[in-house]
Amino acid sequence: MLLMDTDADIYWHVLDDDDVAWQWSRVLYAYVHPRRPEILYIGKADGLRSTVRSRWNGADKLDGFWRDLRRERRIVEHRVMVGDLALRPDARLTRQFLEDVERLLIFHVQPWGNLRSTESPPPRPGLRVRCRGRAWPGRSSFSC
Repeated sequence: MLLMDTDADIYWHVLDDDDVAWQWSRVLYAYVHPRRPEILYIGKADGLRSTVRSRWNGADKLDGFWRDLRRERRIVEHRVMVGDLALRPDARLTRQFLEDVERLLIFHVQPWGNLRSTESPPPRPGLRVRCRGRAWPGRSSFSC
């Protein structure tokens, strides 16, 4: 399938403890319920100092998300998925495009941990995202 300027395919896989993808940047990541196909949080690692691991260990997660997940949902473990974006060969993966894709997924999936981010509509009219791979639970095509 030919990807347009507003299309992205995201290839998702679950991370093992020693997976090299923990060090990836300019990707999406998701925290998933340990036993059910429920996405608890969707985020992005989008800079030189921002990796999947650094976001997982970030102060905002340690001081809020993980504590609230234990207290409100009684969840003490989770799975981590990483989503690698595939674009047209001549397209660039910009921070803005990565943010647009993240916001579109949050808007449609409505993860428990992203509730504050679900109120604003996705920003890029015509954006189409397809989530690929067996790791992604549920609906796989999203657009605005």
